[in-house]
Amino acid sequence: MVNIKNFTWYTMAFGTLVVTLFFSCTDGDFGNENPVLSGSYSTMLTLGDRLYLVNQQDIITYDIESKNSPYLLDRSNVGFDIESLFHYQGLLLIGSSRTMHIFQLDEDGIPQKESSTDYFSSENIVCVGDPIVMRQNLAYVTLADVSDNNACFGRLVNELRVYDMTQLKNPKLLSTQVLPNPKGMALGLNNLYICDGRTGLFVMDIIDPANPVLKQHIPGFEAFDAIVRDDILIVSAKNQLLQFDIKDENLISYIGHLDL
Repeated sequence: MVNIKNFTWYTMAFGTLVVTLFFSCTDGDFGNENPVLSGSYSTMLTLGDRLYLVNQQDIITYDIESKNSPYLLDRSNVGFDIESLFHYQGLLLIGSSRTMHIFQLDEDGIPQKESSTDYFSSENIVCVGDPIVMRQNLAYVTLADVSDNNACFGRLVNELRVYDMTQLKNPKLLSTQVLPNPKGMALGLNNLYICDGRTGLFVMDIIDPANPVLKQHIPGFEAFDAIVRDDILIVSAKNQLLQFDIKDENLISYIGHLDL
């Protein structure tokens, strides 16, 4: 049976600024682990008294110490076709259709650019979307074709990539795996959960973090993004939210879903 009370909370977590603010850290330490409950396709997050947002080309920083009167601190151009924003230990990873952008937060919480890494050398590959998640010195990137976009042209790409982020100014591609249509991701303890826009959920074993191995495929829905909250995995799918118990990551169990 679906726990509607819990699902109400998770529904808000995917899409509203209110929940982003509520679950932000409050100590102003910009170097902490990612304290914000958000999906990999998020375009806003809060750290202490800073609110970060991306639009299609900028990263924007607000001071929200006074919740009733936030004010603009900084606006920096990033590039084109910005799609996602993820925080990890003082880094902001910004995904676009072509490039992974890395920003380091300074002592005032203002993003300072470290580097940009292009995914493709060819100019005709444009039909992809790009969320990013990170842990330790590795970043996981999914590139998925958006062939349903009438403006799309070029070669279609559907990949999971792993980057070594030891040198922030020069990330190194470690591995590439082809998947049907990988979208958003969430990190568990030893699993990487990858939503697939066509075939459900892929569970990747990352006990060896640099070499994800497919452990399980859960079909039956079109998935877009995911959040891990304690022992629960919430998956945003077409017209519904699905809830999975991941306390035992080797024995994932379906709890229920909420129609949207």
